Amino acid sequence: MFHLNQNNRYICILFLFLTGSLFGKSVPVGMTDSSILQIKATVQYPNFLQPWRFKNPEVRHSTGIYIGENRILVPAQAIYFYTSIEIKKPDALKLYTAELERLDPDLGLAILKLNDPNASKDLKAVIFPNELFLPGTGLVMESKDQRNLEEKKIRMIRLDMDSYSSGYVELPFIEIQSEEKLDGVGELIVDSTARIPQGILYQFKENNTGRVIPSFSIKHFIEGKTFPFKGFRFKPLTDTATRNYYGLKKDDLGVLVAEIYPGSSAEGILQLEDVLLEVSNYKIDPKGYFDHPKFGKLNLSYLFHNTNDLDSQVGKKIKIKVFRNKKPVSLEMDSKPLPESAIRIPYGNSRSETPRYLMLAGIVFQELSEMYLTEHGNQWRNRVNKELLYLNDFYRIKRNVNEGKVVFLSQVLPLSGNKAYHSAHQMILKTVNGIQVQSLNHLQELVKNSDSPYIHFVMSDGFELIFRKEEIQTLNAEAKQSFQIQKDSNF
Repeated sequence: MFHLNQNNRYICILFLFLTGSLFGKSVPVGMTDSSILQIKATVQYPNFLQPWRFKNPEVRHSTGIYIGENRILVPAQAIYFYTSIEIKKPDALKLYTAELERLDPDLGLAILKLNDPNASKDLKAVIFPNELFLPGTGLVMESKDQRNLEEKKIRMIRLDMDSYSSGYVELPFIEIQSEEKLDGVGELIVDSTARIPQGILYQFKENNTGRVIPSFSIKHFIEGKTFPFKGFRFKPLTDTATRNYYGLKKDDLGVLVAEIYPGSSAEGILQLEDVLLEVSNYKIDPKGYFDHPKFGKLNLSYLFHNTNDLDSQVGKKIKIKVFRNKKPVSLEMDSKPLPESAIRIPYGNSRSETPRYLMLAGIVFQELSEMYLTEHGNQWRNRVNKELLYLNDFYRIKRNVNEGKVVFLSQVLPLSGNKAYHSAHQMILKTVNGIQVQSLNHLQELVKNSDSPYIHFVMSDGFELIFRKEEIQTLNAEAKQSFQIQKDSNF
């Protein structure tokens, strides 16, 4: 975390070694250390268009880092929906197996546990400290095929914030540059001077830039801790008319609170249309940035989501100042993790969740997710129902705790008993027998417990489907036999 000249850096490193480090033990990783492993995972992704099926198996290769206690750190994206995992140690022919112990979809990392208790006896654990040497030069440690460990040079440019694993929470990452060819599949990054771990390479692009998960975030994850979440979204306030409307006299402060996650740390503290002026005594500019004393301009999310022990607010009250009804108000907010229940329409990465479905009368109902939409190919935005697209773009987050999921009719399996509705496709379900549907579980209960001899479905556009209750299971049985579907539902 230090921005120092070269002489001061050597002094700092020496001090850390002599004291055992104030911020977590710093142990260099050498070229000959048995710490870097090769991971081969066989994965089988779900089919979001036909959720009773899985796609063909694929193989994913990545780098694993031994962290002690028979555990290995790997990129989460490499083991989503795995069916088997094989581990290859340096200079060894034998392959070992492992199972998933824990995964964080927002950080993009997972911890595997080796099945053989003796598999790690000759491995050296990598210890991730708090300190970062930014800007600076680093080395990428990678192991491929049967070759020895290779090292490639990178430049560590700056710290920034983003939801880089396509997760829900913006987290810190190190921006890097390199002229070398890199894979970005979990390689260990060490400082080139002291060989202290700096992070894990998460992605690398064709323009020679990449993103590294910083060591302090990795340390937090390994310790089993959750990541905090600010609980709101904001909009920049850069135009004069809008700033005047909210009564702001200064041009250099404030962003607008535009959305609050129900059940989050912000609920009951912040209000919509609050203007956020300060967080932890840092002034927030109209674009949502503040001046960090060591890292420069950073998104305000850092002040809520950062887990670096040197300046983290985890476990503390976060002081904030807002402009509410044209008056300054000082508030305090707890630091809590993201409430998953606040997500109405799942988006980004799949979070290792398989799509759910419910079949009624040979008609397949699902809960809307971005993964369902993107399954329609590169031109998915042009191919899907525009109402589904609109909801995914603007209503991913629940507006209150009682708002339900978006249940929709995804397809009709053509049977003689439902031929009146064969053209129905991607329609949002509103009510069943006059009751608004909250989820697939709710839909299942409504049909099961209905006393009416008829089940009456009404879609958002007014389209109606009506079946006798006793024929729903008859048509389901016919659909399962005709289309090789094992169950009426998968939940």
